[in-house]
Amino acid sequence: MTEILPNPAHTNDEPSAQRSSPDHWVPRFRPTERIAHWWTVVMVATALVTGLAMGEEAESGPMLNVHVASVVLIGVGVVVALVFGNTRAMLRSMRALFVFDRLDIAWSLGRLRHPFQRESHPAWGKFNTGQKVMAWLVSASMSLVIITGFQSWRSGGDMAGPHMAAAMATLALLGAHVFMALVNPSTRPALPGMVLGRVRRSWAATHHRGWLDDVEHDASSPRN
Repeated sequence: MTEILPNPAHTNDEPSAQRSSPDHWVPRFRPTERIAHWWTVVMVATALVTGLAMGEEAESGPMLNVHVASVVLIGVGVVVALVFGNTRAMLRSMRALFVFDRLDIAWSLGRLRHPFQRESHPAWGKFNTGQKVMAWLVSASMSLVIITGFQSWRSGGDMAGPHMAAAMATLALLGAHVFMALVNPSTRPALPGMVLGRVRRSWAATHHRGWLDDVEHDASSPRN
């Protein structure tokens, strides 16, 4: 059962009202999810760096072996996490990340009708529409990288152009993801969720109210 984690600076002697202040920590990602995420980050980065280092000329050699191995290990890492890690947590997060619900559709239609109108944050679940779109775009671009890379290898380098284009598109998307995680003030507070597994309740209440309500409901439910 998910539990709300208090701020480590609080002690058991503090009043309960202070411990339940809006800025205490709430759990967001479990260790399996975090390990799978950072494993994927490292393998994707390795694939991109070795691919850019090789350019369009490499057809064999140690650099190509590392390049191919890193791509294969992306899938291996996900499978290992699903089989040996917290399978339920992984599947729930994957479903939340890749499935668009009625709130996503309603918000998207609203933005199309009133693209310049500023509005308050909807009661997003674990991920908002932008995060879901980004996940699909990165998945699609990575799939194109793998497909065009295999075709380039089979054709002796004739498909190197499309492969490089797909890799650059993936690099641009990942750059946007890094910007949102490290630079953008409104989304930067989410980073501790993927590093430490927890985020501030005040941030979650503003940006992922629906998810926070579910977490707190689960935490307050009696154990079986």
